Amino acid sequence: MAILSAKKVFAIYIVLYISAYYALIFKGGNPTLSANLVSALAPLIAAAVLFAVYRKIFGKEKMFWLLIALGCLSYLIAEGLWIYAENVLGKEVPYPSWADLFYFLQVAFYLAALLYHGWQVRRDLQPLRLAFDVTIIMAVFSALSWHFIIKDLIGGTASPLTLAVSAGYPVGSLLLLFGLASFYISKVPLFSRSVLHLIAASLLLQIVADSIYLYETATGIYSSGSFYDPLWSLSLLLMALAGLFALDEQIAPIPHLAPAKPDTSVGLLPYLSMALLFVVMIFEQKNDMNGLIAGAGVSVLLIFVRQIMALTENRKLLEQYHGLNEVLEQKIGQRTRELSAKNEQLTEAMHQMQHMAYHDVLSGLPNRRLFLDKLTAAMAEARLHSHKVAVVFVDLDRFKNINDTYGHEFGDLLLKGFSRKMAENLRKDDTVSRQGGDEFALILNKISEEEDIVPLIQRIQAVLEQPVTVNGQELDISMSIGVAIYPGDGATTEELMKHADIAMYHAKEHGRNNYQFFSEDMNATLTRKVQLESGLRSALANEEFLLHYQPQVDSASGEVTGMETLIRWRTADGTLVSPAEFIPLAEETRLILPIGEWVLTTACRQAKRWHDEGHRHLKLAVNLSPLQFLDASLMEIVRGALEKTAFPASSLELEITEGVAVYDAELAIARMEALRDLGIGIAIDDFGTGYSSMMYLKRFPVTNLKIAQPFVQDMETSPADKALVATMVSMAHSMGMSVIAEGVETLGQLESLQALGCDEIQGYLFSRPLPAEQFTSMLKNGLPHPSRA
Repeated sequence: MAILSAKKVFAIYIVLYISAYYALIFKGGNPTLSANLVSALAPLIAAAVLFAVYRKIFGKEKMFWLLIALGCLSYLIAEGLWIYAENVLGKEVPYPSWADLFYFLQVAFYLAALLYHGWQVRRDLQPLRLAFDVTIIMAVFSALSWHFIIKDLIGGTASPLTLAVSAGYPVGSLLLLFGLASFYISKVPLFSRSVLHLIAASLLLQIVADSIYLYETATGIYSSGSFYDPLWSLSLLLMALAGLFALDEQIAPIPHLAPAKPDTSVGLLPYLSMALLFVVMIFEQKNDMNGLIAGAGVSVLLIFVRQIMALTENRKLLEQYHGLNEVLEQKIGQRTRELSAKNEQLTEAMHQMQHMAYHDVLSGLPNRRLFLDKLTAAMAEARLHSHKVAVVFVDLDRFKNINDTYGHEFGDLLLKGFSRKMAENLRKDDTVSRQGGDEFALILNKISEEEDIVPLIQRIQAVLEQPVTVNGQELDISMSIGVAIYPGDGATTEELMKHADIAMYHAKEHGRNNYQFFSEDMNATLTRKVQLESGLRSALANEEFLLHYQPQVDSASGEVTGMETLIRWRTADGTLVSPAEFIPLAEETRLILPIGEWVLTTACRQAKRWHDEGHRHLKLAVNLSPLQFLDASLMEIVRGALEKTAFPASSLELEITEGVAVYDAELAIARMEALRDLGIGIAIDDFGTGYSSMMYLKRFPVTNLKIAQPFVQDMETSPADKALVATMVSMAHSMGMSVIAEGVETLGQLESLQALGCDEIQGYLFSRPLPAEQFTSMLKNGLPHPSRA
């Protein structure tokens, strides 16, 4: 607000000053010292203000205001010389005089400031057009100056110095005029429009005053104290006011005081000056019109050339426009092609994304979302045409074991091959989908009778009749299949999917590698299974498991040589759950791994107690499921159990089924050899009921062969079974193995086994599986005689 008030005060001061100045002039009489002092006061104040502006302002404008301030100082010196001549020496100031030199210096400093401004905005100027405009106007004003001023001076007795000074004033005024024009021609002036207008008014007032002064001096009618004398003072004070405005805008920028935009009206100056010249020529009454005519001719010629150049420039601009237009069209065409290509890529990407959204990434088959859409459509068509739709769930048996044994990459290759075979063996109207993992779902359309489904199921089973080869490895793979039929087994997609899933799990429970159609009683089985699984997950933490031990007896001496560990499950409500019911579920859910670790550690700890009580000859037999045996952590678990319990490895025997060879024979053999290196015995459990192979048996580092109960039970009535048992005993002995028979319940079976040379006996004939306390009592009291069992 302080600077804004200073501007207002300074503006009021200018009005009062000029009013006082004119009052002194029009008072009449000869020029007085007071009038001269008032005249000198203007450049003094202007110089002081502009030097202050120069010191406070910053940026590109700083040098401009310094040059303007120096111009005002030069004018002040000229005024001082004038006052000295008139008031001290008391004589008329000669023309030309030293004062004229400093007046010219003022013009020179002003021109330097205008040139500096032009240099700062040179990139925004059009030099050639500006030169023509300046030349045209200079020609006009030169003609006017010649006609009204210079010609009279030359025609008189004026000295060369007088002529030079007389010519210098109009030229200087002309240069100031066109320096001012550069302000408007530039596209980005240094100043706002307010500052620009004040500078323009200042310069124009000085040009007018100089021109009148020169005319009166040339014609000999000038006298000090003329009416136009205050114009010089007003010009200087307006320049100082412009400096205050510029300083104010830099210190406190105001939005509406932004830098001025180019003034297009400046381009009319050459034409306006020509018009002025012709007006003067019309009204001029003197006979000698040569100077005006020459100036008009030069101006017309320059304007003609300027127009030709403008036309040429316009033609070039038009050619450039057409060239740029062609380039633009080419770029637009290129960009259009690029966009078309991008659109094609985007469309392809959208198709790929849509395909990925509805298809399985691994197999390329429809996923669950697309399967449900197709099933909904198939059910609608079935309702319309009164036929049936079968939903088939397929699950590869023991796929998790394969994944764990061979790795996920191997498993993925197996799933890809299986998916391809499934798709190739379906009808055109049917759909196969991968639901996730090793689970697949099928839609069998246009089924007239349920009996028509069986051949289609058998066709699916035929996919895996031959061993599957993956990376050179042959695998015998089977599948469990569940079937639900619309509309009988469900009216919605959710019901059909759920019931087909139930039927598939029912197939697994019935020995795998079979198919089952959904029936209502399966729901009860499923409910029981869900309850068992829920209880099984918490049974270990709740200590609901317990171990029983069944003695193994030397067939010749009748002495107890060891015991097999058997797990039992008594739920929190006291209900006993059969191992045949919960062991398969534990294997399916992989809970068999923590349960098996608990069994091994607990059994070793109990057997160590019996050793410590004096029964060091007893060996401990513990069953391992295929999942446990092939698990990577088995060796660590076994070592940990032996270390925790201090039970000797030589007294431990781990029982496995011969089916482990189905998954990975080489891994099974390596695992057995590692266990044998620890001193642990290996027994083949239920020999003869699984995938019996003499080749595998020959390679297995087995210490004991356990004959399965079905062969022992029928020995007395079936010569074939007795012969099989005899062969097993003989083969095992020939291979350096001992033999133990399971499920011995009668004296006849015992006598037959003794006659065949069987090494050990296990069965109800001697004892049922007993809790640890009862087994301890049995060890103290001895076994009852078989005849009394």
